Parts: sequence; structure tokens; C-alpha cells
Amino acid sequence: MQIAVYGKGGIGKSTVSANLSAALAALGTKVLQIGCDPKHDSTRLLHHGQRITTVLDYLLNTSPDDQKPDDVLAEGYMGAGCIEAGGPRPGKGCAGRGILTAFEFLNKHRVLDPYDVVVYDVLGDVVCGGFAVPVRKEYAQGIFLVTSGEAMSIYAANNILHGINNLDPDGSRIAGIIYNSRGAGDEKERVYEFARAVDLPICLSLPRSEAFLKAEREAKTLTEMDPGSREAELFRGLAEHIREGLQLYPAKPLSEEQMELFMRGEGLGSDAGLQSRTGQQNEISAFGDCEACEKAGTDKETVTGEQRTDTASENVQPSGAASVPKKRALSDPFSRVPLSGCSYRGAVDLAVHIKDAAVLGHAPKSCTSYAVNGLSSYGRNGLFSRGIIYPSFIPQHFDNTDIDIRDAVYGGAEHFREKALELAKKGNKYIVAVTSCIPGLSGDDLEPVKDELKAMGVDMYIIHADGVEVGDYNDGMAFCYKAIANEAIKPVENVDKDSINIVYELNWSLNTQDNYEKIEALLKAMGIRVNCRYLYDTTMEEINGFLRAPYCIMAREDKLGREIKELFENKYGCSFIADSFPRGFGETRDLVTKLGILYSKEKEAAVLIEKGTNEYNAALRSLRQSFEGIDVMAFLGNSSPWVKELLQDLELDLKYVLTPENEADNQGWTYRFSEAYGKDREEFSAKAERIRPKLILTTDPSILSKTPEGSKVIMLPRSIGTGFTSGTDEAYRWIKNMGTELKGRWKNDRSVFEKYYC
Repeated sequence: MQIAVYGKGGIGKSTVSANLSAALAALGTKVLQIGCDPKHDSTRLLHHGQRITTVLDYLLNTSPDDQKPDDVLAEGYMGAGCIEAGGPRPGKGCAGRGILTAFEFLNKHRVLDPYDVVVYDVLGDVVCGGFAVPVRKEYAQGIFLVTSGEAMSIYAANNILHGINNLDPDGSRIAGIIYNSRGAGDEKERVYEFARAVDLPICLSLPRSEAFLKAEREAKTLTEMDPGSREAELFRGLAEHIREGLQLYPAKPLSEEQMELFMRGEGLGSDAGLQSRTGQQNEISAFGDCEACEKAGTDKETVTGEQRTDTASENVQPSGAASVPKKRALSDPFSRVPLSGCSYRGAVDLAVHIKDAAVLGHAPKSCTSYAVNGLSSYGRNGLFSRGIIYPSFIPQHFDNTDIDIRDAVYGGAEHFREKALELAKKGNKYIVAVTSCIPGLSGDDLEPVKDELKAMGVDMYIIHADGVEVGDYNDGMAFCYKAIANEAIKPVENVDKDSINIVYELNWSLNTQDNYEKIEALLKAMGIRVNCRYLYDTTMEEINGFLRAPYCIMAREDKLGREIKELFENKYGCSFIADSFPRGFGETRDLVTKLGILYSKEKEAAVLIEKGTNEYNAALRSLRQSFEGIDVMAFLGNSSPWVKELLQDLELDLKYVLTPENEADNQGWTYRFSEAYGKDREEFSAKAERIRPKLILTTDPSILSKTPEGSKVIMLPRSIGTGFTSGTDEAYRWIKNMGTELKGRWKNDRSVFEKYYC
């Protein structure tokens, strides 16, 4: 049989567990006590305080091939087995994960098999999954709650009942309450009142006694030090009770409201539905079956060392408990843009664009493999589709700590330190550290490493991309953008009046570099240099000197982009010229005009605009001939000024254009699932079937219930290139597609593969 002893920290669980184990051993029971506390002091009274090796220390310092269960099993009073699970040093690692690891080792080597009774002494409360292990069905069958009459002790006992109810809502697992008196006021009455309220018996009532203190000073149990004492007799009675078979009861915790009333000393009300098993306040003896257990009725189980027979009725929610509506496991899936990856990968995908910085992932190997595959896929895609290698997707140094179970349990800060120092010794002056979920949960503190590297002349920037806390891919990117902006930008002495910063380019698109080159050509024509691309194909040196440029331009606009822009404006006083790269002729002309004024380059701007206007008009004349006799319908699922401008300048035979009233921050994702979108779909599809135009332009092909006979549907990109002729370049694509029956781009894969790989 396996039992667990739970209760508030410092309430006497270890004293109770050790004395109970000693009493069982004295009765001839083969008993094993397992201390589930990083302090590893649970079994000291059984083995006179001798030092024993904890399971976790043993696993940390012993190779798997050399591990033997006897090395962590100590023999205590009357042959009682003693095991301490142990844990990481205080403030480091994850003790709950450590408990799980220790139990995996004990199960692997079948350490528990030879014992009649196993006693688990568990840290404080059911605080996490690790410390809840003994409660799970395959471990402790019976659970004792140790409490005094103090408020926090009773709160903890009730919280433990909540935890047990969550883990096993339909089972009967509670053996009863062990009342450990502190000798304070009316605490006895409070404990008995609580026992009645939660419908549990008090199986042992321990008086406040100096005998316990004396025994602990001698590192002995009372059964060994003074077997004839009243206290030792009480534990023998409980031990006999366990050997004969425990009656178990379901967990019926008080609700928060009921607990508040109880702690105030107020009645729970007639509707509480919580009646005593006995109906009276008699002290319940540990000797044999207690009166309460005999009168408990059907709401119980009987468990012995040989068998466990379920006789419990269905665990019914107390009638007085507040009705709690079930929560949805996930938020409304249509309330946000779909997830596109974890935050660790999002942060890494940005960090690798800092060409003179080493990226150090503090993550399991699988996380980094996922991240590397993601960032390198852009390069592979570019090579396959265009025959271009994008060096911005090849980081200078990308290392990883390859977190394993030891780092998760004991903390991986020292492991991280070793990797960071290795990168520093290789000559890296900048390191961007990106953490994953596990170091966030185990509490790794990397700041001391950052300070140590600073003394060596190496700047480290820590991106805490813990997915559990931070979120998904977009959240990881946001955290990286903001962390680097907050820490890496330095004051400058001189401003380069003829320079500009570009902020928030799309880091995963193959069109990003093309758009940059077009913008750069416009800027060069006016004598303006790009100071920093934040964060794309840049250097930490350029980021440090971000403030050298008097103005900035956003590459694109969305919710995150606006947050980044506000950070630069509020923290550094940066001035932004535009919210996104110009799309189409009109936006490009307006931007060039504004640049000419701000940079005192009006003449250069005028020359550039004249040249761009001539190119645009020439393209329009050619396109008008191609579109002659073609009628058009357009559905613009988002705000697309460049499309409207282009359609007007081409003088097309426009039959119908539908544009949503509002563009959502998430690029129309929620709009697609709105009632308004459904009406727009029906209206547009009906008109298209009636008009049957030769060309239908749409941002969403699903807007049509079917393609009208004789119509060509062309998907509009969410954004096009930049520059004076970006719109007309897109119109040329329309003409080309109208004369082409596409069977699927996959048909080109073989020629591309043979060209670049064979």
C-alpha cells in the first residue's frame, strides 16, 4: 500500500511521516519512506541524521550505465527504507521536474516492489505537476492531510483537497486528517469544524509535546527513543489502522466563498450541504476503525496492502458549492491571426539578421533544429525558385546549449555560461541570447553571465522568448524587436544629415530584398544613404548608431509595426516620414516629394519624379492597348489605394468594385469570418455570375461561389513591390496570366532543380 502525507510547509509532515514509518516498521511491516522535498530532510529521524545521497544528486553525478538503486536507498530504524528525492539548489532549476525525474528512476529500477507500505512525504502544497506525482493513481492510494488550527494551515489543507479533486474528481483518495496541535487558543474546535465541513474524519490527534522536540534533537523517532510514550502509542495505533485497511473518502473542498465564511467563524449556511460523518465533535481514535468511518455510509473505499476495493458512490458536487461555468480550452480561433510558430523561432528568425552578432539559443536541440530549418528554408526557397542565395539567412555563428533533462531540473545557467564564453573566445563582440520555454520555467538567471561578458568587452542581449509566457511566433518577433531597440541603440555625437533608417521589413519574404533595392535606388538618386535596416541584414554596429539618421521610414504597417514605431518615437524621439514603403505611382511621388523637402533636395526630387512619371505614363499607354475591350470586376478585401489608382489610370471598363468599410489590424482575418463578409461574398458572386466580365481581380478567390463562364480570375497580392512603376508592373502580370492557363507551379520544379542542383 502507498500513502502520501500532505500539508502546509512547516506543519510537521516529516515528523509525522518518520514516526509513522517507524511505527509500521516496529510492527513488522516492510516500509519505505520517500522524501519528496529538495531539503532532503524527511528521513533523518529514521537514520539518525546520517548523510544519504539524494536521487537527483546521484543522477547528476553518475553515468546511466553505472546507476544502481541501492546507491540511493538507505536503511533506517528497524530496516525501514529511506530515499530522498532531493532537488536543485535553492533558486535554481525546477524542483517539480526533479520529483518527476526521481520517480522515473525509482520506477525504472522497481525500487518500490519489495515493500508492503510506501510513505511519501511531500513538500508543502500541491504546487505543480511534479509535487502532485504521489497523488496520481499509480502512486499513493491513500492521502493524509496534516494540519493545525492556524488559518494558513487550514487554507493549505483545503487547497490540497482542490488539487486532489482536480487530479481524481471521481475517486476516493483521502484517508483523513492528522491534527497536529500547536496549542493555540481554540484551534482544536477549528480543525474539527473544518473536518466536518469537508466531510472527513480526524484519524490522529497529536498533542503539543516537548517529546517531539527532544526526539528531533537526537535525530530519532519517538518509537525508537521512547516506545512507551503516549505519543509513540498514538502512532502505533495509526500504523495498525493502516495495516488493517484504510477507508478512503472523496475530496470535497470548500469553495472560496465558503472558505472565507469559515475563516471568519461564520456559518456556512443551511444550503452548504456539508454535514459531519458523525454529527458530533468526538475525538476520533487511531486505534482500529474509527466511529466516523463505521458510520460513513457508502461514500468510501477500502484499501489494504493486499487489495483495493472500490465501494464509493459517485462523487457529487456539494449542493452549497458555487456553480462554476466550464471555461473554453482555447480562445475564439477567429479572434486573432492564426499561430505561425513558436516565440523562440520568431525571435531567432530576427536575431540571425544581425550579421556581426552570434546567436546563442538556450533551448533543447529540437527547438533549435526547428528554428534552423525555418530560417534556412527561405534561403532554400530562394535558391530553388530564383537561383539566388540570400546571405542574410546564413547567420555568422549560431550555437545552442542543447538543454537536456539535467538543465531542466537543476537549471542550465552554468551550461549557458560555458557556451557564451566559448563564443566570446572565438572573437564575437556581440551575442544575442534567445531562451526557450524550459529555462523560463526553471528560472535560469542569465544576467550574471551578461555582466561577466561585459567586463570582457562583449555585449550580450537576452531575448526571453519563453513560449509559455511570451506567446507565439509573432510575439517572439515583437520581443526581439523591442528588446534590441531598448538596449542596443546608443547615443551618438554626430548626425548624418543625408541618411535614413528603414524599420520593420518583412523578414521571411523573398520580395523583401527586391523592395529594398528599389527603395535604395530612389534614395541614392537623391543622395540619401541607408543608415540601418532594423532588423534585416544589418549589423549591431549599425543598430548602435541608429540615431545617426535624422529620419526613419517604416517598410510596412500593422499592429506590431505601430508598436515598434511608438517605441522609437517615445524613447528616442525618432521622426518617421512614412508608415510603409510606397506602393504604386502616387504614393512613390508623394514620398519622394516629402524626402526632397526634409533633406533639402528639392531639385533631385523633381528630376526623379519627372523620370518616374515618364516611365509610368509609357507603361500606361502600352497597357491600355492590351486591356482594350476587357471589362473588369474587382473585390478588394483590404485597403489597396494602389489598385484603385491603377484601375483608374488604366481607364479600364470597370463593371463593379467592392471594398470593405474597415480594415482590421490583423489584415482582415476577423473580417473574413464576419457576417458582413458573408453578405459581401453573396453580393459579389451574384454580380459576377450576371455580368461575367473577362477579368476578375480579387484578394480572396473564395469570394466567388464558382467562376463565371468566360471569366479569368487573378489573385491580387496583399502588397506589391515599391516604386513609380510598381503598379504597372503588376498590371503586366495580369495580362500575362490572362493569356496563360496555369497548371500549377510545380511543373517548373524539375527545370529549376536540374539548373541549380544537377
